[in-house]
Amino acid sequence: MYADYQGRTQADCRESFPLPWVLAENALHLSTWVLAGWLVWPLGWRGWPLATMAWAVVVVLVQVWLKKHNCSGCYYYGKTCHLGWGRLSALLFEPDSGSLKTGMRLSFFYILSPPVFLLAGVLEAVFLDLGIRHWILLGVYVALNAVAFWVRLKGCRACALRSVCKGSAVSG
Repeated sequence: MYADYQGRTQADCRESFPLPWVLAENALHLSTWVLAGWLVWPLGWRGWPLATMAWAVVVVLVQVWLKKHNCSGCYYYGKTCHLGWGRLSALLFEPDSGSLKTGMRLSFFYILSPPVFLLAGVLEAVFLDLGIRHWILLGVYVALNAVAFWVRLKGCRACALRSVCKGSAVSG
């Protein structure tokens, strides 16, 4: 476990999260990422959805790097955290093989992407006249992100590192 976390875990935490929770939270994140890709599909060149393709690459890379830099030194490394990423990290990386500082920087992915895609979706709808379906899906995207924040908050409240994790929704 990263030195910043050693000896600083919460006693009243979940040691393991149930599989339905993990699957539902990951499905929620996946749906927001897919919907974000759909929202920028019209931004391309010669029929190629370049923005969507770039987004897919970014999502995959950030997710792999997050598992290395945040999860390889986490209390839940090898355990089932609310996202299940501790187990995934243990399959892919050695313990403490990442950099917590890099991991925290990568976490901005979750903060920056919703407003960026909301703005892109609104600008596209206005300038490309994409119709009502685009506006509805943009609304669904906003709603899914709001639900994802609420679910993350619930996971963070039960986490062993909630009081020391810089990415926690409940630390303070």
